[in-house]
Amino acid sequence: MDDLPSHDVPGSVTTDDWALTIRGSVRRERTFDAADLAALPAAAFTGDFACEAGWVAEGLAWRGVRVGDLLDRVDPTPQTEFALVRAMDGDYACAFRLDRLENAVLALELDGEPLPTEHGGPARLVQPGDADCWESVKWVDVIELTTERPDDTAREIALGRVE
Repeated sequence: MDDLPSHDVPGSVTTDDWALTIRGSVRRERTFDAADLAALPAAAFTGDFACEAGWVAEGLAWRGVRVGDLLDRVDPTPQTEFALVRAMDGDYACAFRLDRLENAVLALELDGEPLPTEHGGPARLVQPGDADCWESVKWVDVIELTTERPDDTAREIALGRVE
C-alpha cells in the first residue's frame, strides 16, 4: 500500500455513514451500506497500478464487490447502456459502457486492510487488467445508470494533476 501515492482528501469526503446509491435507468433504485456490501460475494484480484504521471504501484491486492453483482440487484432497464460513477467530492465522475463496468470491482480493501480514505476509501472503483488510471474513481458514492453516454470529468481532472 505504501507504493500507491495519495492525494489530499477533499473536505467533502467523509466515511461517516457512507453508503453507495445506484440510481437512474433502473427498475429498483437502491442504497447499499457497508453491511449490505459485506453480505455480497467477494471479488478480489491482484495487479499493478500504473499512472499517467509515470509511477507504478506493483502487486496491489484489491478486495470488494463486483459491480455486476450490484447491478443485478437494481435491475437496469433494457435501454441502459452507460453508467456515470461519481466520487463524493462532487467534482470527479467517470463514464463507462455498462458492459465494461460490470467486471469492475468496488474495492473496499487494499492489501488485506480496509481501504484508507487517502487511497480512495471507503470505496474505490478498480478495473482488473488494463485500464487508464483516471478510471479508478476514488470515494465512490453514486453510480448513475443512463441510456446515453453521460458527460464526465475524470480524464480532464486526473490529467490536469499530471501536467
